[in-house]
Amino acid sequence: MQRAWWSVAACLVVAGACTESTASPDAGPTAPPAMTAATASSTTVAGEVLPADSVGVPNDGSVIGGYAGQTWFAGAAPASATAADTTLEPIIVGMINQENSPVGSFPEIRAAVEAAVAWINAELGGVNGRPIELRTCITSFSAEQSQACAQQMVQAGAVAVLSGIDITASGSLPVLEQNGIPMISVLPTTLAELRSTNDFSFSGGITGAYVAFVADAHDRGIDSVAIAYGDFESFNVPATEYGAKVAENLGMQVTLIPFGIGTTDYLPVVQAAIDSGAGAITIGAADTAGAPIVKALDDLGYAGQLYMVGACAAPQILAQMPDEAQARVIFNSEGPATSAAEAAMFFDVTEVYATEPAGGAGTVGFRAIMNLWAAMRAVDGDVSSSAIIAVLRSSSGEPSFWGHPYTCDGKQVPGFPSLCSPQQTLFSIADDSGAAAPTVTDWIDVPMLVASLTPRT
Repeated sequence: MQRAWWSVAACLVVAGACTESTASPDAGPTAPPAMTAATASSTTVAGEVLPADSVGVPNDGSVIGGYAGQTWFAGAAPASATAADTTLEPIIVGMINQENSPVGSFPEIRAAVEAAVAWINAELGGVNGRPIELRTCITSFSAEQSQACAQQMVQAGAVAVLSGIDITASGSLPVLEQNGIPMISVLPTTLAELRSTNDFSFSGGITGAYVAFVADAHDRGIDSVAIAYGDFESFNVPATEYGAKVAENLGMQVTLIPFGIGTTDYLPVVQAAIDSGAGAITIGAADTAGAPIVKALDDLGYAGQLYMVGACAAPQILAQMPDEAQARVIFNSEGPATSAAEAAMFFDVTEVYATEPAGGAGTVGFRAIMNLWAAMRAVDGDVSSSAIIAVLRSSSGEPSFWGHPYTCDGKQVPGFPSLCSPQQTLFSIADDSGAAAPTVTDWIDVPMLVASLTPRT
């Protein structure tokens, strides 16, 4: 069975199974959410493990043992599992994630990060022997809650904090900046994250997606594009200052179509895009919006090219789309087709260690914690916040787990210094089974396309 991957480009609703969070739904907007710790549980593989490469190393029954000797982002996979030394002082890593909110709940990101930490501690030796202690804090679309989460992370002594998807990260980021703690944004959804020199992201977010979409449309000979986006600053600026400007630089005619971030009626958006006469339409909406948008375009007879974020390629969303219509959609991805071992590792690790569904946007969260793990291992001496920032800031073409090599010099996207690897690939759906077709493109060089832009600050 072919494995598929789904990428998300900073949307309010992300594909992936959602389950109930442990955070109290009755907590007031200023109540500090509870923190929990994720620890390693077992090194026994509960599901299928792919056979080791032909290097003569036996599988010890662990997940990593199934890949012994194979090349991955951290070199050659070790021959066998090594547990972290629990007698050593743990390294505390925080995570703030938005859940239990009607404008977006993303427990799959947290679940994937928790699974990765459990795997690191059980099989990858922790960070040079020291276990990672993950502290998670849930916010529900509240800047006050996000701020309270950040304050808890400071008090806990976290050396770095992952922001899963947090639309109110403007509350947490200043606290972390003041205390010199780096934020690792899984999917940056606020301008505060995108513009911060204290923030690092191994995703291009919606910025990378819009740029890749218009570049691909241009390469196909399309001379006009309609760009639809949620009327929220973290979507507005990527659409208008990056996607639209790149399209104009390429000589394309651009129509901008903002829509309310809470809208459920996409027919006016679709109609406006069709009325513009654009040869391509890019729509930055996902999950439940995917099927209605595609169906509306199909019903209205739109014959141009449609681009949507990879979250809309999730099987449960594709199942609601007309077969012929879905086959015409091009989706973005941030996982290269050539990283087969790392793609398989994600599925195997989450099968063994995840306690909740961890697919969908969980893939990007998994990448973030694995890259942070590698950066912490590279620290010479004590693993501190300042040392992690130094390692990341000096990175150049550093291998990324199931992603494009990253460079965190703050110069990849003008105006958005947090974006370390905004490059994108695109794919389409091969057939009615929902299997991913071969990639439509190789890596699209987003940094090159935006290099000459002068975005609003």
